[in-house]
Amino acid sequence: MPIIINSLTLKDLPPPPPEKTGWPWTEENQPLPDRMPDGSEWPRMSIVTPSYNYAQFIEETIRSVLLQGYPNLEYIIIDGGSTDNTVEIIKKYEKYLTYWVSEPDEGQTDAINKGFQRCTGKIFAWLNADCNYTISALQKVAEYYLNGYRLIAGGCVAVYNDGREETVYSVPTDFERYLKFWIAGCSFTQADVFVDKALADDCFLLDKNLYMVMDYQFFLRVLSKKPKQIYVQEILSKDKLHGNNKTLKGYEGGISEFCQIALEESAQLPLIRRMIYRMDVEDYTIIYSLNNSKQPSGIGNLLAALLVRPTLLRWPFFWKMLIKAVFGYKIYSWLMKSIGRS
Repeated sequence: MPIIINSLTLKDLPPPPPEKTGWPWTEENQPLPDRMPDGSEWPRMSIVTPSYNYAQFIEETIRSVLLQGYPNLEYIIIDGGSTDNTVEIIKKYEKYLTYWVSEPDEGQTDAINKGFQRCTGKIFAWLNADCNYTISALQKVAEYYLNGYRLIAGGCVAVYNDGREETVYSVPTDFERYLKFWIAGCSFTQADVFVDKALADDCFLLDKNLYMVMDYQFFLRVLSKKPKQIYVQEILSKDKLHGNNKTLKGYEGGISEFCQIALEESAQLPLIRRMIYRMDVEDYTIIYSLNNSKQPSGIGNLLAALLVRPTLLRWPFFWKMLIKAVFGYKIYSWLMKSIGRS
């Protein structure tokens, strides 16, 4: 039987470092009653944290989960064999963890897969070791889940090294729009997305070879199931943008991964839309590489398409670039909307 975490308070946990104050160091969430008003259990929440050499962040992450005061919680940490003092920190809290391990793995996606296979809850999320939940986040998610929502997404505060904070909310979307989100500009803030575990069962395991876009693959698979979803204007998490984040450091293979997953998951589309979409992805990849990782737009891309790949004349991408160049973006946008391509 897995270890289930009941409501914890500051008195239960090890004292914080002396210089740390506020949530989740010296402040706590008011613990929830062990049972809901009707006498039934709160829906079990399964949280997985993949970790590797993030000792400077992981204690705050752990405390932000444990001090939620949530009475039916599984918390699993999968560490990839850290060589800093991550393991020492985890051991401080191990009696409150459902499971943890520190061993070499094949990367973040492999760690998430391992953690997911140990989850037995009704609600699933993963929380990276440089993120933390805000006060009452899990209670809010549970209440939305009890109202029938199977994908719950909220807001995230991005915290920069210089102390600046920026709030980002998940954008309402569907499968097809999210499939092309690097063009359409719609996305989730991953740390504050919670998914029905039974739904997630149909979406795992994720491709462990993915370095950057495992969340993209997961959310596409979830959205393809058309779950009842809600996007709440509440802050559920904080994400530290410290400079070593994958998205900030950049990854040359990132666009290749996006396109790989987009092509694989586009099999969900009807035949004609799938064929056109796959041509769009190929065109995008070509022009992206021609422009040294700049988004495709403008007359320069039109000329590049003509000079490097004349066959693009037969494809939608060329004609979109031509309309943009000749008539401007407003006419292009109107035309795309009129044929259902926006």
